[in-house]
Amino acid sequence: MLKLCQVRSFLLRPSYQICPAVRSYSIKKEQNTPLTLALRDKIKRSGTISVAEYMNEALTDSLHGYYTKGDMFGVEGDFTTSPEVSQMFGELIGIWFVNQWQNSGKPANIQIIEYGPGRGTLLDDMLRAMASFKDFFGSLKNVHLIEVSPALRKLQHEKLCGGKSSGASSSFEFAGPKFHWHDSIRNIPGVWSMIIAHEFFDALPVHQFKKTKDGWREIMVDIDESDQSTYHFQLVTSSTSTTASNVYTSAPEYERMSVGDTIEISPLSWNNANEIAKYIHDYGGSALIIDYGKDHLQGDTLRAVKKHRFTSILTTPGEVDLTADVDFAYLKSAAAGLVNTHGPIRQRDFLEKFGIQLRLSMLLKNTPKSNHRILISEYERLTSPLLMGSVYKFMCMVPLRSQLPFPF
Repeated sequence: MLKLCQVRSFLLRPSYQICPAVRSYSIKKEQNTPLTLALRDKIKRSGTISVAEYMNEALTDSLHGYYTKGDMFGVEGDFTTSPEVSQMFGELIGIWFVNQWQNSGKPANIQIIEYGPGRGTLLDDMLRAMASFKDFFGSLKNVHLIEVSPALRKLQHEKLCGGKSSGASSSFEFAGPKFHWHDSIRNIPGVWSMIIAHEFFDALPVHQFKKTKDGWREIMVDIDESDQSTYHFQLVTSSTSTTASNVYTSAPEYERMSVGDTIEISPLSWNNANEIAKYIHDYGGSALIIDYGKDHLQGDTLRAVKKHRFTSILTTPGEVDLTADVDFAYLKSAAAGLVNTHGPIRQRDFLEKFGIQLRLSMLLKNTPKSNHRILISEYERLTSPLLMGSVYKFMCMVPLRSQLPFPF
């Protein structure tokens, strides 16, 4: 009988042998998507592309990008957002903006601006709650939706305005305020505004960088021709510095990081936060940014989601959602000197302090008992620290020298 020490010695041997059958084993590549072929051609012509460029093409390519596909929300889609969970979420956000309007002296000409409105569910719930305040709703002249996807514009129009739409960039009037669609905030006339960006920043492209003994190097996307991977692409570390690594990693705090560390930086997120801050600085109003993330720089958080499950970011580009955690500290730096920023605070804290339990009680009183379990489940999903309550954060922007907004 082998002694225990002999078994242990054998198990700890560093040497191993590869069976000839294993050497010849190969993995079949996954099926090409139209965007796979386009990206392969691009890399063959021009060389590796940044993670940010890959992410941008995969999500917003005009022909084959993920967001051109239409409705990807809810149980039947790829992910569920807080507005899709319960009407209470959008209603409380609507009340928050009404409160900000009252504290700002009740300006007579106001508008809503939403970034990435999805199906229009959040805005629909906000407007329904806002309509209960007649003096406020009478001041609401326009609603502006910043949306680059024609397919989503069509869904938003059907939700908010009733009837069908071609998805064209245009204006429509329904139940009071006029609705307008834009590609950016730069095209929107300036008046006192309520700006909402819910799960918008997490979908903006990120550059990834790795600290090496030679300094920061950008992580790039290259073609994978090997027969050992199912994917057509692979991540590689650039052997030399890139323009992006020279520009975005020059801050002093990055010098303290160790070899092997990775970071994500989203210049487009900084630009959008800066534009929101400038808008509020110039015209007045308030902004709410709601997303998942941290209040500091982070490492590799980029991930892909399909049918409510995580998958590889390299799989079937154009067919999966790509998303990365938001760096709220980075967004605040973009707003510095233009507005006051507060937060981020947990979604749970915002909703609880702003009265979601009271709203739940009212809904329970006015709905059949057969629906009570559903309502309570929706409340728990929005507020539980184990679910959405801690993952999602709220950050606001308000004009300089304005009072601290509740519940921040």
